[in-house]
Amino acid sequence: MKEYKEGAVQSVDRSLMILEELARYKNGCGVTTLANALGLHKSTTHRLLMSLLNRGYVKQDLETNNYCLGTKLLMLAGSLLESMDLRNIARPYIQDLANKTQEIVHLAVLDGEEAVYIDKVESVRANTIRIYSQIGKRVPLHCTGVGKVLLCDMDFNRVKTLLKEEDMTYYTPNTITNYEAFETELKKIREQGYGFDEIEHEEGIRCVAAPIYDRYGKVIASVSIAGPTIYVTKERVPELVQQITETTKQISYQLGHFK
Repeated sequence: MKEYKEGAVQSVDRSLMILEELARYKNGCGVTTLANALGLHKSTTHRLLMSLLNRGYVKQDLETNNYCLGTKLLMLAGSLLESMDLRNIARPYIQDLANKTQEIVHLAVLDGEEAVYIDKVESVRANTIRIYSQIGKRVPLHCTGVGKVLLCDMDFNRVKTLLKEEDMTYYTPNTITNYEAFETELKKIREQGYGFDEIEHEEGIRCVAAPIYDRYGKVIASVSIAGPTIYVTKERVPELVQQITETTKQISYQLGHFK
């Protein structure tokens, strides 16, 4: 039997082992072959296969009774590949935006109840105040520019399931902690096509953010320009809005959104 790692949930670990083993067989394989390869009891293997079959991660050939990987895995892989493609497509545009504005630029997507940075271009300023962010960092939705923009075209009932008022943590005196006020903010973003983090998540940091659309007109990511308020001043906001919306429009176009 393959090594079983301490601390893992046994049924989950074994299910993943089955998926990994099935990937080796172009035409699938039977329960006995699979059980022998993994060192599992045939009954255990069959039980796990039934769970995977019911969820669409495994399918069974009705003629041979062999099991093989199911189409549900394509959906998961497609979601991952879409994120990877998005990053590759967006990279030259956000790099150009960072060069033009001399500020930090983030690319973010929605992941569960948070936004996550999937790319970042540092400021070219030698003396900029450091912002503590990195690729993979998760940030709240209610008080960040990227987070608000990711929710702007979403049905408000769904927004409520993702963001409960009791989870709207206070970070600064400007943080919106009331859901009704937050909904008003989202409506404004939806109308104007961009949003702000007006010193709501970190003291002294202002962000301008705009959405990226896929070919179906759905918001799939957001881009933000972030920097200290001594650089990202209120006077610069109109200029930054123009630059970031032009950037996200170009990225969206590359993804098939032509509106």
